[in-house]
Amino acid sequence: MAEKKVKMRSDDGKFFLKFNVLYLGGLFFTLLFLGSIMFRARLEWNTAWMWATKYLNGNYIAAIYVIVLLVSIISYAYALWKTWQLTKSDTIINKRRILAFGWLIGAPLIVASNPLFFISVMRLVTDRLFIP
Repeated sequence: MAEKKVKMRSDDGKFFLKFNVLYLGGLFFTLLFLGSIMFRARLEWNTAWMWATKYLNGNYIAAIYVIVLLVSIISYAYALWKTWQLTKSDTIINKRRILAFGWLIGAPLIVASNPLFFISVMRLVTDRLFIP
């Protein structure tokens, strides 16, 4: 049984790098930034959205967080579908598909396995926003 080699088109690699890595990664860091602000506010005032400081308002942060979360979910579903379409070959499981879906499914699993670590690292940046 001869296996056909599938050449990677240049737009496949560009989609994976630009959309799956940079765009979804940017959305992740935005959610992490907003989540760490809400986490710090919960520590300060025992509520994550009903608070206000000189520069920040909890209601706006919570609204932006929900909007970015919805955009992220839709973008992630699109990334899964588009990556499945771009990694077609004669067999269902191939090397490119395993690498792409390993990234798309593995990276969120790593973050979900220890979220407080990532929030505490981001708090090094966001805690400065709460200094009077």
